[in-house]
Amino acid sequence: MNTDRSTPSSQQALRAKQFLRWRVRLIRSVDHDAVMANVMDNGMFTPRYAFMAIMSCGIAILGLLQSSAAVVIGAMLISPLMGPIVQLGFSLCVVNFSMMRQALIALLAGIALALLIAMCVVWFSPLREATSEILARTQPTLFDLLVALFSGLAGGYAVVTRKGEAIVGVAIATALMPPLAVVAYGLATNDMGIAGGAFFLFMTNLLAIALAMTLIAKWYGFGVENSPQHTAWQAAVIVVTFIVLAIPLGLALRNIAEQSLAAKQTQAVISEYLNDHGGSIEQLKVERRGNQYAVNAVLLVPSYLNAAQDSIQNLLKQKLKRDAVVQVRQTLEANDTSRRDRADIDSLRAQIDDLTLQVNELKRQAEPWIAMHVKDLLQQPADVTVDLTKRRIVISLPSSADADASHLRALKEHLSTLEPGWDVDITKAPFATAGENPSVPASSSSSH
Repeated sequence: MNTDRSTPSSQQALRAKQFLRWRVRLIRSVDHDAVMANVMDNGMFTPRYAFMAIMSCGIAILGLLQSSAAVVIGAMLISPLMGPIVQLGFSLCVVNFSMMRQALIALLAGIALALLIAMCVVWFSPLREATSEILARTQPTLFDLLVALFSGLAGGYAVVTRKGEAIVGVAIATALMPPLAVVAYGLATNDMGIAGGAFFLFMTNLLAIALAMTLIAKWYGFGVENSPQHTAWQAAVIVVTFIVLAIPLGLALRNIAEQSLAAKQTQAVISEYLNDHGGSIEQLKVERRGNQYAVNAVLLVPSYLNAAQDSIQNLLKQKLKRDAVVQVRQTLEANDTSRRDRADIDSLRAQIDDLTLQVNELKRQAEPWIAMHVKDLLQQPADVTVDLTKRRIVISLPSSADADASHLRALKEHLSTLEPGWDVDITKAPFATAGENPSVPASSSSSH
């Protein structure tokens, strides 16, 4: 009786043949000539490419200065950087140095134009402070490398299959255009720390996306005519580049993770210390500086704690296993009595403000009425001015009024009697003669 039993080696050979057949079908499903023609067209430096690079980076820097994520996303939608990056990745795959040179020229020209316009925007902008959107792109980590890698793989797939290139281009612009705008901000404000961090992020994303494009192109059969030496050279470039980028980015990610853990531990230590004294944390900032931590805390306490800073520093040194430079500022917390007094004062101020408004309204209504009443008493035309604040009535009679100095005194006494407590001032304009100024009044009264 014969039984057909396949050995493990034969099963592996069968699976290898099936994989090769599937791979051949996959490669044959791609129109390599059409894809390469499209890559060459989109990777060239053209007036449209230059214009869109300038507009994209200009919008990006405006969004960063305003800390507006929506505006930054708008810049990504029109970014043209995907074209030359795709061409750079494919040129490495097919080992075409002429194609690579063309891509690099387009990239460098686009970067230079984008930096120039973004720096001009910063120079002429009244907003110069580093926003959260700017600072978020100055400390790249291993996660940023992974984002760029996935964006490049998705971009390569979209280019080869001719599906969703525009959408994937936004993902690629996400990794490139905002960091480039932050580089321009750092250069324009002469902040080399921000410029250097953003440039490292930009170059990380650029290289990772281009090399991811190379991997996808290789997978779909581009560059199959390359010699074994070329293939080995390509593999070495890709591996070495990713290792060189991954090491510092991994260390940066580890430092951020350690700082986050230290911040949580610091908050727990200070909170436990304040629980025994009835206080709370108002603000807390923890930064790693070399081999030690810098802690800046604002505490809300019911009464001043003399040894708070030294006590917290010793507790943190034991918990963090590192030296900690602690700066503590204490804010006294209001007690119940002071809160009630403050509430009474606020209520009294509100009542005073309300009364002031009512008095002003009464004054506004009373002044015209008093002026009309005085005119009725005079029984002749006159200009009457009433000052309720000083309780003063100023009457100016025209030069044609039938009244001499004695009449003015009598009129003043009569009005003072009718309006007790008021100062009454009556003047009469003199008759104008040649060479005289009729506007100078002759006063005939004194204050009552």
